[in-house]
Amino acid sequence: MKTYFLLKIFAFAIFMPSIFFSQIKVEKAQEIVNGKIMTIKTITIDLSAKVDSIELPVEKGNYKLYIPSSDLKSLVIKKKAIEYEPLKTDKEKKDLAENLLNDSDVVAELTFKSNTQYILYIGVTGEDNIRKYILKSESDWKWTTSFGGNAVFLTNRSRFTSVDNMVTQNRDGKMIDMMPSIMFTFMNNQRNFSPGFTGGLGFNFEELSVFAGGALGIGQNIVLSAGIAVHKQNRPNTDYSVGQIIDSSVTADNLNKMQYRVNPFVGISFRFDKNPFVAK
Repeated sequence: MKTYFLLKIFAFAIFMPSIFFSQIKVEKAQEIVNGKIMTIKTITIDLSAKVDSIELPVEKGNYKLYIPSSDLKSLVIKKKAIEYEPLKTDKEKKDLAENLLNDSDVVAELTFKSNTQYILYIGVTGEDNIRKYILKSESDWKWTTSFGGNAVFLTNRSRFTSVDNMVTQNRDGKMIDMMPSIMFTFMNNQRNFSPGFTGGLGFNFEELSVFAGGALGIGQNIVLSAGIAVHKQNRPNTDYSVGQIIDSSVTADNLNKMQYRVNPFVGISFRFDKNPFVAK
């Protein structure tokens, strides 16, 4: 019984998306116009599939809206606060719209720019409720998650130690720390080279770092970044000074403490959802 129930859920999960999106069909086709190849984009709404409300993302561009049905009773298109009523304007436009419906079912032309939304309120013959169709394009600028490594520069690893109960200082010549990191970058996803803003976290099982700065996206998969890192470092405790006589019970853990310092960093990170060497 459990197996049968799971199979029904699995079948529903597979076939439901195709049923859901069959109510709105978005297509692209190429046509030759005046000797030039033009890309024609269309949106077709199937009124035979009953729905109260549906939402669908679309790419940017100009679309012809088709509603191939004689059951179309009313249509209101809202873009932000502006309403368009292609079937309820003046008499001349209404006659034109009726002719379009009878001839080619083209109701309107919709232009989607970055982050554009159209809401279609459609009345169908024989139905009291008004159907709601939401079509929207996404913004070119998005947050992108990538993984890589950052090099933190000008770090200071000097430490206090105790020699014959006297505080001495050991200087570490290491000036760069490498940190595995996860970066969040806000950039234009429609460009192969896009400047942006980035921030992220780094952790090497001992120290946590916070990064913020600028970035350059290459092919949408490689992200170069640079900026300021708030980096945890083990530094001499200011309660002690070089040459100070201390008790034998004072250990290196007392003489030093972890402190957050601000340092510059550069880094590179990658997205792995696509080939990192192929431009979008």
